[in-house]
Amino acid sequence: MLLHRRGLLLLLRGGGGGLVRRLSVAAEEAVSPSPHPPPPPQQQEDTVVADETASPLPLPPRYWKEESFRRVVAVADPRIPLAPVLEQWSLVKERPVAKPELQSIVKYLCHRRRFSQALELSMWMTERRHLHLSPGDVAYRLYLISKVHGVDRAVAYFDSVPSQLRKQQCYGSLLRCYAEAECVDKAEELFEKMRGMGMAGSYAYNAMMRLYSQIGQVERVHSMHQAMEDSGIVPDIFTIDNLVSVYADAEDIEAIEKVLEKAHSGNDLMTWHSYATIGKVFMKAGMHERALQAFQESEKRIAPKKNGRVAYGLLLTMYADLGMNSEVDRIWDVYRYKVPASACNSMYMCRISVLLKMNDIAGAEKAFEEWESKHVNHDFRLINLLLNAYCKEGLMEKAEALVDQFIKKGRTPFANTWYNLAGGYFKVGQASKAVDLTKKALASVTAGWKPDLTNVLMSLNYFMEQKNIEAAEEMASLLQRLVPLTRDVYHGLLKTYVNAGKPVSELLDRMKKDGIEVDEETDKILAGEVH
Repeated sequence: MLLHRRGLLLLLRGGGGGLVRRLSVAAEEAVSPSPHPPPPPQQQEDTVVADETASPLPLPPRYWKEESFRRVVAVADPRIPLAPVLEQWSLVKERPVAKPELQSIVKYLCHRRRFSQALELSMWMTERRHLHLSPGDVAYRLYLISKVHGVDRAVAYFDSVPSQLRKQQCYGSLLRCYAEAECVDKAEELFEKMRGMGMAGSYAYNAMMRLYSQIGQVERVHSMHQAMEDSGIVPDIFTIDNLVSVYADAEDIEAIEKVLEKAHSGNDLMTWHSYATIGKVFMKAGMHERALQAFQESEKRIAPKKNGRVAYGLLLTMYADLGMNSEVDRIWDVYRYKVPASACNSMYMCRISVLLKMNDIAGAEKAFEEWESKHVNHDFRLINLLLNAYCKEGLMEKAEALVDQFIKKGRTPFANTWYNLAGGYFKVGQASKAVDLTKKALASVTAGWKPDLTNVLMSLNYFMEQKNIEAAEEMASLLQRLVPLTRDVYHGLLKTYVNAGKPVSELLDRMKKDGIEVDEETDKILAGEVH
């Protein structure tokens, strides 16, 4: 079996010493500085099947070293089926993959948002391995079906589950599906049913609080929290984090002070994320001393191996916003020392982003060179960070050299790398080169990326000046493979036709077929009043 992942190879051969492999570990998610702290990862994914007394789900360390686990992790392309990998492994090892191993892999894939692969393995557990499902397995599968196929399919699956497996976790998982899909009426109906069955613990209340927060019904978040207290349901860290997030969005410092007062009185359910969120609010209000205290409390609550990658990355950004360069350097040293090496790419993405935010290009270059020296996957997202900084400053020789350097190493630039480079050349007035790079970017897209139209519109303006209808149509055709043509793009084409003195009736018909009617601006272009 031969699997490819960006030029790296996974080769499996049967027999004792016949296993030859080079594994590529899935690239870490980017940790880009964000104006709002991200919600704790364990709240997003790890509580899918947690019952009301369970702690947030860690990945079982005893399975990290299992070869089956490592082999699945190595298949980072979500389009590649995982079941054949495990089936081949079973043949080589002459034993089936144990259920705890499979459960660990499913939870890991869910945590990494590789939902399709997680669902594939969940189904494989029963369809090919004929393993019995636990209520927790059902809850995970229910959630995964919702993520991959939609909430209606999840409901159909829930209805098909035998009654003996419909435990608290399953109802909680379905409630979460409704909440994430913002199906308010159905969520409320299910919540009341869970209350009547004695299944509404903190998880259910938290799900409803998140739902009301998502749809902007802040008062109902408060009333749900009050109902939780009145029912004697003990809040947990996610309850408090929900409240803090709502108060932060409203910039309600008085309410935040009350949460802090409760925490200081001994009922401390505050997480690193809660304190980081509060610090952000204080910083926005100009209360920098209070913000610093909150960030210091946040740091004390970080579990490096569990949430350090996101948490330290956020603190790097916050200290940079406070202008505390010494703290930025200190946190970076802690980050490098405490966070697992597997997070190397995202660590350096965060570091370089922060340095560029501080206008320290020299420091960013130094960090980039340090990252290059590591034995890591050369992620073009990091290259793009430095490339964008060069383009912003008009340092096009450095930008070109950076891209050329990695092409020589056998790496293929992403489409947005060429597009960003094109933007730099537009900035310095080299329109001809910028247009060529824009076309190269649009032609090299494989999947997923959708460009903004800035470079495209500037290219069309260039073609208009050159009266080059053929080149303008070629660019529009390349763009239309990726996104529908907008009014601005059609107007760019019209200007080119008008300036070249060519008939426009066919182009106007295409506009109409795409649902774009003639407006006042169109009339001005046709009259030659707009260039």
